[in-house]
Amino acid sequence: MPKRPRVPHPVLLSTLLTLGAIVVVLTFAVQVHPGPIGPDASLLRWFIDHRSGAATAFAKVISELGGTATMTVLGVAACSALAWRRQWETAVFVGFTALGSGALVFFGKLLIGRPRPPLIDRMVVETNYSYPSGHALGSAVVVGVVVAAVLLPLLRGVWRMLLVAVTVLFLLGVGVSRLYLGVHWPTDIVAGWIFGVLWLGLCFSFRPVLAEHAHAMLTKVTPD
Repeated sequence: MPKRPRVPHPVLLSTLLTLGAIVVVLTFAVQVHPGPIGPDASLLRWFIDHRSGAATAFAKVISELGGTATMTVLGVAACSALAWRRQWETAVFVGFTALGSGALVFFGKLLIGRPRPPLIDRMVVETNYSYPSGHALGSAVVVGVVVAAVLLPLLRGVWRMLLVAVTVLFLLGVGVSRLYLGVHWPTDIVAGWIFGVLWLGLCFSFRPVLAEHAHAMLTKVTPD
């Protein structure tokens, strides 16, 4: 009897699509190495020209909330709460996804090596490379996975929609704050969001596989 052709597994299909998108973004990233491209300079100048005292204070607060320290605290708090409730697989998933975003930022910056905007335009001190934005990528991944994997399952109806809306507004605010403070080109922010969403999608595609491995490991070290 002839063998029936196998339909690609949804995880495999999703992974191939995600990896394809990452290749496209990386190809674009190679083009941004020398500095600003397209409307980068003019868009950044618009934010710089529209600074004010109150807006500056607000931008600094939002930027801090979307920074590495805050995202680390959020990730650790979420994993700790999940572990306390003995939701081990979700805790491992959240931790793996969050740590992966840090690796993407670190190696992405080293790979591209894009200089930041001129020092005279910056309102906060940054010493590493510009592309992709760590704030945009990190907050998209950490906030995204905590909201999607931890908080949304606890809510129903309008509260779910409200949480999604607040999350989107916060992530947009983090990206805009980095432009306002003059430490990123617009394409750094967009790339951060794109990489963050792609990494989230890839992790959720592999969540059943990760859960299976996490369960196997945890059953060896966790008493019944």
